[in-house]
Amino acid sequence: MRTYLQLLGHRRFAALCFGQAVSLLGDALFPIVVVVSAAQAGTPAETIGAAFAARFLALGGVVLFSGAVLDRISPVVAAVCADGTRVAALVALAVFWDGNLDPLVLVVAVVIGLCEAVSEPALLVIAPRILPRGPESGPRPAESDGGTAAHADAVPDGGAGSDADEERVTAAYGLLEGMRNLSGIFGPTLAAGLVAVFSPSAGAFAAAVAFGLSAAATRWAGGRFAAAGRDDTAGEAPATGAGSDTAGEAPAQETGREADGEGGADAGQESLLRSALGGLAVLWRIRWLRRVQLLAVVHVLFAVGPWMVALPVLVIERQHTATVYALVLGSFAAGTVAGAFLGGRIRGRHRGLVSLALLALFGLTALSPVLTGSVPVLMAAFLVGGVGQQAFDVVKMAGLRREVPERLHGRAFSADFFFSFASLPLGQLLGAVLLRFTEAEAIMLWAGGLVIATTVLAMAGKDVREFRSGQPPAPDDGVPEQREPWTGSPAEQDENAGTR
Repeated sequence: MRTYLQLLGHRRFAALCFGQAVSLLGDALFPIVVVVSAAQAGTPAETIGAAFAARFLALGGVVLFSGAVLDRISPVVAAVCADGTRVAALVALAVFWDGNLDPLVLVVAVVIGLCEAVSEPALLVIAPRILPRGPESGPRPAESDGGTAAHADAVPDGGAGSDADEERVTAAYGLLEGMRNLSGIFGPTLAAGLVAVFSPSAGAFAAAVAFGLSAAATRWAGGRFAAAGRDDTAGEAPATGAGSDTAGEAPAQETGREADGEGGADAGQESLLRSALGGLAVLWRIRWLRRVQLLAVVHVLFAVGPWMVALPVLVIERQHTATVYALVLGSFAAGTVAGAFLGGRIRGRHRGLVSLALLALFGLTALSPVLTGSVPVLMAAFLVGGVGQQAFDVVKMAGLRREVPERLHGRAFSADFFFSFASLPLGQLLGAVLLRFTEAEAIMLWAGGLVIATTVLAMAGKDVREFRSGQPPAPDDGVPEQREPWTGSPAEQDENAGTR
């Protein structure tokens, strides 16, 4: 807990956490607005499904390409633009909406999905770059901004810092995910109350305000780093495996001249498709990341998706009420909060083994509705499953950032998000088909057994147990070694020039 409090003591990182928390409230408001409006207007369920499908199809369809964009421009600018676009779309919805689910709602759903595809990986790229460097990382130049560390405090990109820096990065991901999950728990309840008391248009306007606050907080949090953080890391060789060290430092201006040469030309000529495929390629070439991504696809497609469809059916068959269904899902969500904070503190040589063991607990969660009818036991099982799944995700994200070169972070995080998300609709469709031929209990047993067996099998690899390969990705990843430096505005450059 001390580490988390220290991170929140860094004002810019605390602002980023605040921005993401209110952004999640905005995310929670939109689906509630859709559902409440549908209930008031007597809209058929197919229309509600179309609105939700439009959002997630847009998200899954562009998330790989958004990563390629994030590696070409400032992730802070991309995240702020995504929030600003959502503000404009939701204000338009609040002003022009008649309360029915019409084409305007579908358009807004698509816009929100597109923006989410940018903001989600952008957060993972931005967060480590604005972290304060600990005393173990070496001497720190003079600070400015009323005691807030300037560019000298940024944790080096590519995971090239000390073990203490790496520990802080993992803790930062845990803290962010924990706060986001808290918003995910309370957001729908607050959203439902707001929409019920006032109107769907009021809910849309409140969501716009939330995204506006998120944009302002993210811009302030990343503003100084836009000029400062890159100065410290521009000359560093990106970390590509265990034991990677920085190769030296160079001024940002010099790196910029190099980027304008051969590397910059290649970046301008390279298509977004090829650039996006480079993100997939780098995950594939790092063996432990490849195995983890394949594990995610197998779980989501053949276990989690069918399980999500079978769970409510089994609850109904067991004569439980909708309240029981809400309680077990709420327990799982509470578990993800605790899991995020737990994952942020997992470190050491066998972090992969520990996180995989925690992930295997989700198999017990999937089995629990078949093995017991006790509501308290079910809630405990779902709580434990949420802890294990989220802790694994946090440790995996930190490992990905450490192993993948900094110039590929945007694409790598987008590809990871794609692997974890894209197969979910297919898995749910598979679950619906299976329910026509077998019982819900059989699906639950299959899902739980598959999660446990495949997770234990993944532990056989030494690099997977350590979440560290020590092998750099192949050089022919289809992307240039240099790209335009993240320099920020002229005012920010002048401000940071005085701190060096």
